[in-house]
Amino acid sequence: MKSYDYYYEAKRNLLPNASERGRIVGKLNKKSSIHISAACGKAMASVTCLLSQMGYKISASDEHCYPPMSTVLEENGIVCKKMSIKNLKGIDVFVPGNMLPPNSLEIVEAKRRSIPMMSGAEILGEILTKNKRSLVVAGTHGKTTTSSLLTYIFKEAGRKPSYMIGGSFQGSGESYSLGSKKTKFVIFEGDEYDCAFFDKAPKFLRYNVTSAIITSIEHDHIDLYPTFTDYVQAFQFLVEEIPKKGFLILNESAKKFVDLKQCEGKIVIYGKGKNNDAWYAVNKVTSDGTLFSFSFKGKMYSNIFVPLFGDYNIENTLSVIVLSLLEGLKISEIISGVKNYSGVKERQEIIAENQDYTVIRDFAHHPTAVNVTLQGLRQHYPKRRIVCVFEPRSITSRQKMFEPEYARALSFADVSIVSCPPFKDNDNKNNFIDVSVIKESVEKLGKISFSLSSPEDALNKLESIKKKGDVIVFMSNSDFGLISQKFAESI
Repeated sequence: MKSYDYYYEAKRNLLPNASERGRIVGKLNKKSSIHISAACGKAMASVTCLLSQMGYKISASDEHCYPPMSTVLEENGIVCKKMSIKNLKGIDVFVPGNMLPPNSLEIVEAKRRSIPMMSGAEILGEILTKNKRSLVVAGTHGKTTTSSLLTYIFKEAGRKPSYMIGGSFQGSGESYSLGSKKTKFVIFEGDEYDCAFFDKAPKFLRYNVTSAIITSIEHDHIDLYPTFTDYVQAFQFLVEEIPKKGFLILNESAKKFVDLKQCEGKIVIYGKGKNNDAWYAVNKVTSDGTLFSFSFKGKMYSNIFVPLFGDYNIENTLSVIVLSLLEGLKISEIISGVKNYSGVKERQEIIAENQDYTVIRDFAHHPTAVNVTLQGLRQHYPKRRIVCVFEPRSITSRQKMFEPEYARALSFADVSIVSCPPFKDNDNKNNFIDVSVIKESVEKLGKISFSLSSPEDALNKLESIKKKGDVIVFMSNSDFGLISQKFAESI
């Protein structure tokens, strides 16, 4: 066991039902019969398909098998069954989704049968990283855009990497690939969420990291990390895992939180400040993207084009360029990849556009993400009215303490419509976000705001206030009652 294993084992042992959180450690061989429980989650469906493509005998189940991921499974020849103890007959390795509690039906049965268990992240680290350089993109914000851009550049440069990212490329819809058998690289979006009921370490610690980008560190996932110190510790462990042959590409905003003396790899600090190892300057914002210049290792590279907007996206791009250079790609290959990047779904994704409206969907839900996304859209559409329809749905974003930060973030829109998230069993009514308080605070900042009780009410309000020329952005980390699709189809 590594030092961080003891740390997260101690955390696990403080949890309710700690005595039920053990397992028999699993190991794969090519003849293993593997069952994936809760396979309709985006990450778990990707793991399931990857294992199937590698030739393992796979079965899958979920409490509710629903599109789009059930369709992805079916396209890979995998039938997702309803959870049942019958699904575990003849199984060699059991893989539970990370959100499943230890008392869920199939977990209890797997324990009764003494079936070895592995987490999805553990399996990916074991099967994808052998004899490869594992490039991990971590951070509170920007992971999906950054990891997908890194992947896109390596693919365009002919490196054919293995990869697993948290979003789907626009156009192809791909979020994972085994890559070429001869590839030297595997790219992971490094989620800091935990691995399974038996493993409370962040997923990125299971990916056998060679090099890492850390885009930002800001307290999130407070259900898993009750203090900021605990949250930072996860990234500190990642920093300490980088070997001498690897690189740490660290945003200037995050360097104060981690002890860099504990990193054996080469360190590059990046950002806007000219005292950084790599820094950038925006030259021009166009209707299609941003032109910027950057300096690295004493050399200036001018007028790089990326079809993205906002300083945070230029920083994400800079981190990718630096790591790509250090991992051996040519600057010409990198510039070409950056220029042609297709983007990922739900990250400033235009889902409908006509002469009257532009409709965008974005995953932003943390206050900082809402803030920088709206600033980027303001930069892109300086003369148009921006209407933000927002739902604070995640466990962290539902907390009352974020009300002032959301108000400041939403003030970058001309109009905001805030939908109250549903109250859940694990919510504390004394610490549950009050969207009417956000509305009142936004109005004090001089902007128009509405607070509604449901996605449907938010959609009805939008229909009543929309104006020709509006840029309308829907923000949530859930399907948001499918109201973005409904509105897009109506215009």
